[in-house]
Amino acid sequence: MMNKRKIIIITSKFLHVFVQHIIDELPLDCDVEIVEYKCFQDIKQIYQQYESTSDGFMLSGKAALAALEKALPDHRKPAVSFGSDLVSMYRLLLKHFVEQRTLRTDRVIFDFLLPIQENATVSYFLHDMDFPSTNTAVDNWLATLDIGRLSSIEEETSQKIIRLWEQNQFDLLICQYSSIIPVLEQHNIPYIYCYPEKEVFQSLVETLLAQIELSFFRENLPAAITISGTSSEIGEKDRAQLKTALYALKAELALDMIFQETPTGFQLFTSAKYINYLTDHFQTSFLSVRLKEDYGFPVSVGYGIGKNITEARSHAEAALKESFYAKGSFVIDENGNLIGPLNRSHCVTIQKTMSEQLYRIAEQCKLSTLTIQKLNTILQITGTNKMTSQDLSEHLGVTLRNANRILNQLEKGGAATMVYSHSSTSKGRPVKVYELHFNSETL
Repeated sequence: MMNKRKIIIITSKFLHVFVQHIIDELPLDCDVEIVEYKCFQDIKQIYQQYESTSDGFMLSGKAALAALEKALPDHRKPAVSFGSDLVSMYRLLLKHFVEQRTLRTDRVIFDFLLPIQENATVSYFLHDMDFPSTNTAVDNWLATLDIGRLSSIEEETSQKIIRLWEQNQFDLLICQYSSIIPVLEQHNIPYIYCYPEKEVFQSLVETLLAQIELSFFRENLPAAITISGTSSEIGEKDRAQLKTALYALKAELALDMIFQETPTGFQLFTSAKYINYLTDHFQTSFLSVRLKEDYGFPVSVGYGIGKNITEARSHAEAALKESFYAKGSFVIDENGNLIGPLNRSHCVTIQKTMSEQLYRIAEQCKLSTLTIQKLNTILQITGTNKMTSQDLSEHLGVTLRNANRILNQLEKGGAATMVYSHSSTSKGRPVKVYELHFNSETL
């Protein structure tokens, strides 16, 4: 029988009782633990503390979720935010303006609008904004902040509210940042909090559980690892040494894998979970490093994940071919995306699908679509469309001669232009600088 999934809800002290009340009322098919945070800076530590013992996280508010994603952009467990929706917001406004007829819409403000909008009143919200665009504005604003700036938002917002209150600029605050409520109460600032509806909360829990199941499904996808020497051939002596080293690593790490010998080396059959572990989620090639450092055995490694074992094997073999070509380990995931080279600062992902423009460039320049995809990814990473053959050689992991051939083909096909040359530090021909035109509509 499958164990229940466990969800950690990270919320403020103010919302703890409310969230507990909802959890007690809902028929949730999961275990839930509520953990309080005092400020956004606490969220990273809380996530790290509970990551290994939980399956997913819920956080109170978009800003809290943004704080997690900024502090830990590669966090492994699914996470969602909860808060009030459009219906809850309008219902709250209607209730209070009906009950308190003396309230004026230009004297009631929203805390979540203060960082992005000078006029944060209900009047402006109702007449000059619509809720979808408000959500978009908040999302876009959060996306621009780094973790340092985001961590100061609570303090800046609460200080702005205090200043406006002391200047008699409003009569009531509609609060969404529950973590600033202690400050509001300390200064006797009248506020109301817009709680999320129970049905919305339940829907979010179900969404998170679905994401968790999808994550578990992906971890159990079939996977294969193809290992060989640094060329496509391997001698009997090297094969025996490699076999001994692999079995030693399997025993040391308690890896759940099936071994099979191939003409070029070995194939290991396992699951995506072990690929994630051995590559630190597609960042490093643990096997390559250990085999070289501990056993003095340089190897080429191709990792493959597939929807079935045949596809996983095919992806691993294709990744190994790329490893021979570019001198590094590569992964091809279940979507056919090529990721690598691992163990380098600039590890890139080359998607299986690409635009018609890139297909056209590959055809006109008589280069492989994979080469064009790699070049396009390099342009995005470096932020410049100017490149020398030396630059290309380093980024692609190919010889200088091959890099010159690629640039010549691009120039012949109209996808590159030699814009100028400069003297090299050593004696010889001047270094040519090419400008690549991958976004040109004239190609």
